[in-house]
Amino acid sequence: MSDQDRVLDGIDKSWIARQTEALVEIPSVTMDETEVCRLYEAQLTDLGLQVDVREVTPGRNNLYARIPGGGEGPALILNGHLDTIPIGKCPPCRWEGDRIYGRGTTDMKGGMAAMLGTAKALLASGVCLKGDVWLTAVVGHEEPEAEKDGPLALIADLNEGRVTGDRILIVEGRDALWVMSMGSMVFTITLTSDKGGTHTQYVPFADNPIRHLGDLICRIQAFQEELDAGAVHPLAGAERMDVGIVRGGDYFNRTPPSCALTGTRRWMPGKTAPEVLADIEALARPFAEAGGLDLKVEMVHEREPFETAVDDPAVVATVEAHREVTGDEAEYVGMRIVGDANLYVHGSGIPTFYYGPSNETAHADVEWVSVDRLESAARVYALTAMSYCGVS
Repeated sequence: MSDQDRVLDGIDKSWIARQTEALVEIPSVTMDETEVCRLYEAQLTDLGLQVDVREVTPGRNNLYARIPGGGEGPALILNGHLDTIPIGKCPPCRWEGDRIYGRGTTDMKGGMAAMLGTAKALLASGVCLKGDVWLTAVVGHEEPEAEKDGPLALIADLNEGRVTGDRILIVEGRDALWVMSMGSMVFTITLTSDKGGTHTQYVPFADNPIRHLGDLICRIQAFQEELDAGAVHPLAGAERMDVGIVRGGDYFNRTPPSCALTGTRRWMPGKTAPEVLADIEALARPFAEAGGLDLKVEMVHEREPFETAVDDPAVVATVEAHREVTGDEAEYVGMRIVGDANLYVHGSGIPTFYYGPSNETAHADVEWVSVDRLESAARVYALTAMSYCGVS
């Protein structure tokens, strides 16, 4: 029997499904991951792996485990997060036929269980890889209050050599090669009058700060049309500028001392967040000047874009593994949304990409994952590791 056959024969679909169930049955909303971290540590330990428990905040730990290679090949880091969004209306965990239901099944405890299934098969096969395979689990991914503390802690550990690797494969998303994300920021534009609030009967409407904010919103619409007609990324499409919050005024017949709008701006590789922020300021300044208003432009949650080449050796290994396992050609995906890859690439310099079992029901009221696709993903990860790291 070949090395490949021995490894693939060790991928146990029912075992992976049971590990998924166990993870999903433990609520793990961001900032409350203690119990799920304990379980995942035990799952890694039960495989015979030594686990490096890295405290992020008390009771909230990143977990790192290494399948050692011979040292002659590149190292692959498999990565994912253990926290979820709030449970909300999502039903309790249950397994029916090919589906496991519950919060976190697809985002992303199913992927984390598939990663365990890959490790179990590699260890049981007796195959020795030339390079290391790391299993890394982080906290603090989903909710803004964590400020990405788990991924940022992993970046620090990568830079300090606590975890070492040449490529990062995040086991999230659907079964396609997600190799690019645009940059993203949340911006706020504030227009402030030095006159403060004034009774509207004494102020021509043309001088009302709200009027100038409205003109700015119209300009943003025109700007989006310019973006749509401009450069388009082959995987992710046109850049975007969107508005989600408009604030202004404190009384029905009083001009607002200040008014503001908040939205998102997403941009292609080749630009940086400070450059994009400067462009937003240039877009807004004429409307502030027209109303004699002070202008303030701020950004939070900025993430720089990332793009990993489709001919990167780890990406190629995953494409070939997908073809071997599914019989289909893999799809390459680019996204306007951002994730941990944006942080890892710019924080550690390690090329990163995604390939997961599914993502179609992420954050949905009824979240579920296919057991068949969990098995398929585990097989893809195993073949990727064998191809990229090499077999001694």
